Amino acid sequence: MASESVTTGGMTLHYTLTGDDLLDGFSAQSRHFRQPWYLRWPTTILTPVVVAAVLVKAALTGEFSTIVALAVLALLVVLMPIMTGLDFLLRRFVRDPRLIYRLNVRLLVRANPALTQPMTATVDEGGVRVRNVSGEMHSGWSMHPLHVETDRSFVLLASRGRGAAVLVLPKRGLAGADPAPLRALLAAHSSRLG
Repeated sequence: MASESVTTGGMTLHYTLTGDDLLDGFSAQSRHFRQPWYLRWPTTILTPVVVAAVLVKAALTGEFSTIVALAVLALLVVLMPIMTGLDFLLRRFVRDPRLIYRLNVRLLVRANPALTQPMTATVDEGGVRVRNVSGEMHSGWSMHPLHVETDRSFVLLASRGRGAAVLVLPKRGLAGADPAPLRALLAAHSSRLG
């Protein structure tokens, strides 16, 4: 890529986004998005409760024999811890957001060819300006109140919410220059997560 040039009070990065850069940005955002426990486990919690409620209602109205309803409830009580354990193990081992976002990034890049054009990003006191052959985008710091630094990039976030806008600034765009001035600019204008 082209070399880095320092502007007064700012940094300029020259890069071409890759799918891996976008994947890094989405993964960084996902790692810092936390849901309450009751939203992380809805199927594990709600499925047995709904099945138990239906069985109890069916037994009380006489649609089901009480013996069959009790047998199914007992089976449910035995299977619920097993299902919870399996759900926990799947979440633990398939937790890497890269597995989830890989297909989405591929589709995003394919549908938006301008994303993979050479870009120039200027980060200064006024915000972030990104230019490529398709046009120019300028956003003030109020649009990026949060940022995450990964080994590969600086990821600017619009909010903590899932699906918030993500702007990825790959470190290779600095062409080997010290990222400390860029890190200082981001620290001065947005909060670091992680």
